[in-house]
Amino acid sequence: MKVVVIGGGIAGLAAAWGLCRAKVGAVTLLEREPQLFAHSSGKNAAIYRCVESPRVVAELGVQSAGLLDQLLGDRAAWLNQDGLLLSARVRDPLVPLAQVSTEVGIEHEWLDQTELLRRAPAIAGGHATAALWVPGGGVLDNHAISTALSREIRAGGGRIELGHDAARVRVDAGRVVGVESRGEVSSADLVVIAGGAWASQVGATCGAPLPLVPVRRHLVMLEPDQLPAARSPTVWDAELGAYFRPESGALLASPGDAVPWHAEDPAADPAALELLADRLGQMAPSLASARVRRAWACLRTFAPDKASVVGADPRVSGLYWLAGLGGHGLTAGVAAGALLAKCIAGERDPLLDAVAPGRLVGALVGHARGGAR
Repeated sequence: MKVVVIGGGIAGLAAAWGLCRAKVGAVTLLEREPQLFAHSSGKNAAIYRCVESPRVVAELGVQSAGLLDQLLGDRAAWLNQDGLLLSARVRDPLVPLAQVSTEVGIEHEWLDQTELLRRAPAIAGGHATAALWVPGGGVLDNHAISTALSREIRAGGGRIELGHDAARVRVDAGRVVGVESRGEVSSADLVVIAGGAWASQVGATCGAPLPLVPVRRHLVMLEPDQLPAARSPTVWDAELGAYFRPESGALLASPGDAVPWHAEDPAADPAALELLADRLGQMAPSLASARVRRAWACLRTFAPDKASVVGADPRVSGLYWLAGLGGHGLTAGVAAGALLAKCIAGERDPLLDAVAPGRLVGALVGHARGGAR
């Protein structure tokens, strides 16, 4: 059986790895750029945050950690486990996250304001009075993860073809027959759409789009007067969505902005710096006037219900999805790849119902009316 995976970000690599691992057939991954992780997977904040809602994202995040331990041999090989502080003005926004953590088995602890300030002095004077401490959170090594997945794909007989744009998914009599790239058609029995922000566009080439919306988010490297210690935790405000963490002798921060965008690499908007200053002013006033070293933007892609999209398309036989990871790709993507392999092999897993592409087909009418910037 011939399988073509479209996309060379974390979704595509995880899908190809999962399929090679399950020995479902001859797997070829197509990536249009000259390198893997060229877009969102290589431009994100690399934060491992498995405490998330909906619950299925948290479950996949926990499973991914175990799979990455196996892939790389040791937790320290892919994660600087310096912890994650989820803060808020009051407890209320944190309660659902604590509940998910309890249900899924994620170690966590409630902190009062005194302990919060001890662990994150930079937020002194800010509005936070409560926090969840998640010791298993931290900073991912994107390069190590990409390298390990690529190695295992090739070791499992898979091929990775760079510079191959998937112009069209070919369909005949209601089932996929191949993928058109560079004016040629690669025959395929199965096609997996794992194209990140471009996933729905690829689906549309065979009459099977999904209501997936790319959303722009900014990241900013700051140089504050007083830099937190290099092994300080990531601090994430659960109300504002803003966060910061140490990075390369500076501070990596985001205002947590979320503007629907086209499937394209977005340029940075200077207005994002104003938004960041405003939100840091509420969250960590000492950082609000920090010098800006550089800023950039990337895309996260969401389904309407914020859950990932993994499994068989109900409209086209042989068409599968691994998309809509919504900024949790490096946290949850590897488990999503293993879940996709189960789906293709006909195995049952309770998570498949929560992430099935079919749940979104009925939402297409509203999506078409709403559009995106």
